[in-house]
Amino acid sequence: MRKYIIPIIIFFSVFIIYFGVSTKFTFKPKWALDYFNPLANSILNFRLDIQNPGSTYDLSLYKGKWFVPWGVLVSVFLVPIQLIKGRYIPLLYLSLLFSSLNTVFVYLLLKRIKKEFLHNLSNYSMFIFLILFTFGTTQFYVGTLGSSWHVNQMVTSFLGTLGIYIIFKKKRTTKEYLISSIIFSLALIGRFTVVMLLALPIFLYCLDYFSTKKLTFNLKFLKKFILIFFVPLIFFISISSFYNYIRFEDPLEFGYSYIHESPYLAKIRNENGLSSFKNLINNSRYMLFELPSFDISNKPRLNFNLNGNSIFFLTPPFLAAFLAKPFRVKKRKLILDPYIFSLWSVSIITIVPSLMHYSSGWMQFGYRYSLDITVLLLLLSLFGVKGKANIFYTAGVLFSIVIYLIGINSLM
Repeated sequence: MRKYIIPIIIFFSVFIIYFGVSTKFTFKPKWALDYFNPLANSILNFRLDIQNPGSTYDLSLYKGKWFVPWGVLVSVFLVPIQLIKGRYIPLLYLSLLFSSLNTVFVYLLLKRIKKEFLHNLSNYSMFIFLILFTFGTTQFYVGTLGSSWHVNQMVTSFLGTLGIYIIFKKKRTTKEYLISSIIFSLALIGRFTVVMLLALPIFLYCLDYFSTKKLTFNLKFLKKFILIFFVPLIFFISISSFYNYIRFEDPLEFGYSYIHESPYLAKIRNENGLSSFKNLINNSRYMLFELPSFDISNKPRLNFNLNGNSIFFLTPPFLAAFLAKPFRVKKRKLILDPYIFSLWSVSIITIVPSLMHYSSGWMQFGYRYSLDITVLLLLLSLFGVKGKANIFYTAGVLFSIVIYLIGINSLM
């Protein structure tokens, strides 16, 4: 029982603090724009459209019916709650639940890193890395909002963290590969991009196999690979495609062809397309290089670009990730570090589809789509400083917390 005490304390601490920040410490959740409660109610009535929506912003109109352009996962969680409570509940509660669980599994992951990878990781440093993730990254921003966009992202982010926790270890079993594969694939019916994290167990599985088989594979390996990774993926792709077909008579249509959105976003989508390398260039600039401006005309304040802000400005400790090198030289030989190589590769693979999307996440603080890779960047940062949170790293964490508090408060 004692081993559960700290995770329980972490869970309730994050839940209460996030709840306080999100409600300005009134602890009275506001009703944000909510499409998932109505969708859950429709599911209970064997429908997939939203009847008589109070707002149609970001909804898709097809043959006189309104649909959400996102996956159905959040509403699936709300169905049993509606059955029990007999009414809608504020989406914020769901966001608080999954953001708190997210933090707990990051803590458990850090404990494993200390045990298996970085034995010199002190309890103080572990605390600093956990505080950074909880209050100095986009997890803090997304987790304290209760609107449909952010709750959908928070729920699927938890699945991503859970999948990483299950598979990121030195000794992995076939069962663990399969479970992580199912979890990452399940995220597909919430947000498409999180499924890209499936590349992590795939990389680790292949690197494990080829390190002993010397770049050869046989039929047994191929069958096992398909069973572990492709069967769960195809299963959830089939569910997603069927969901789309029922709604739009097209398995590949998520609803963006019929979406009602701001003229600003519609213009970008019509000019660049739903997914484009043009979008990749613009969104990469927002995520990596966009800095807030300092306004002193009235009272001192920071003006943030609502299209996105540099994750390295908002969270300077992430710069330490560049110290984590996927290769090292030993006796004039280039040696691959399978874990760091996998973290870097999967980070890029996962974030690129979001960067190619026509919307950067507007309106927002920070770059909320980077939440998909925040745990990966945290691990790279951890490996980059070899688990030692020195005074400069700690100062960066404090800066991150302050800047996120300012940003979150500015959008409330």
